[in-house]
Amino acid sequence: MTSRIAKPLVPIIKSGKLPYVHDSRTFHVSDYLSQEPIVKIPKECNWASKIQPGKWSSFGNLKINNCTCAAAGHLIMSWTSNIGRLHKPTTKSIVKAYTDITGFNAKTDGIGEPVEAIKALKYWRKHGIDERKITAFAKLDFRNREQLKKAIYLYGGSYVGLNLPKSAEKQYNKSKKWTVPRSGTNGDGEPGSWIGHALLITGYSKNELTAVTWGKQIVLSLDFWETYVDESYAIFSEDFVRDNQTPTKISVDVLRKDIETLQNKKAGLELDSQQKGD
Repeated sequence: MTSRIAKPLVPIIKSGKLPYVHDSRTFHVSDYLSQEPIVKIPKECNWASKIQPGKWSSFGNLKINNCTCAAAGHLIMSWTSNIGRLHKPTTKSIVKAYTDITGFNAKTDGIGEPVEAIKALKYWRKHGIDERKITAFAKLDFRNREQLKKAIYLYGGSYVGLNLPKSAEKQYNKSKKWTVPRSGTNGDGEPGSWIGHALLITGYSKNELTAVTWGKQIVLSLDFWETYVDESYAIFSEDFVRDNQTPTKISVDVLRKDIETLQNKKAGLELDSQQKGD
């Protein structure tokens, strides 16, 4: 009797994130957090706990390179589940956003082209994804673990871009847990030797992060994130608001006022730079 060997899932998985692109107009979360009242964050947090593992969707990312938009769909699910009104975007709406951003044609473009995360975030803010706009987004300091945890807790998760190593492919098939290989960043551990990928970080513990991608919940060590992270963002959305405040008790009025302050500050800096001829 011939035994059947299950085909691994990863070869049919697609990614879709191009390397980080700097934009001087992007908010920095360190500026934003400085305006928040001091909040003691818990040692552990997981905003995905209200969603059953099998209820997530790949949002098409098993077939096309739309991870930057699929991660937005996962964030919408996570946010809304924590204010008591779970909303699951349709795959059609996620693919539409990707199509609008890239010009993707399902009949002629195969798996489509990767795109910069910041383009997806700007589109989400200006046009909405699944008819749901975000208020603003802010870049996290590079490899700042404590800031990452604070952003996850305060804003319902973090939108993260990674330069995944080849070793992550085998780990995903085997355990759904990503760690830095023993060889470090050499060989199969080289950053970007597999794919560039965007995903949602939903929570944290002392040394690990929980995440959702390709419709599955996975675990990353903090060392892995620190080694392979390309960019991380906090995203501000009224989908994470109930009774005029977030589940972490941040008032909507405070959010709007602080974002307005940062927008005015940014506009002032840009005007000053133009006047100086920079």
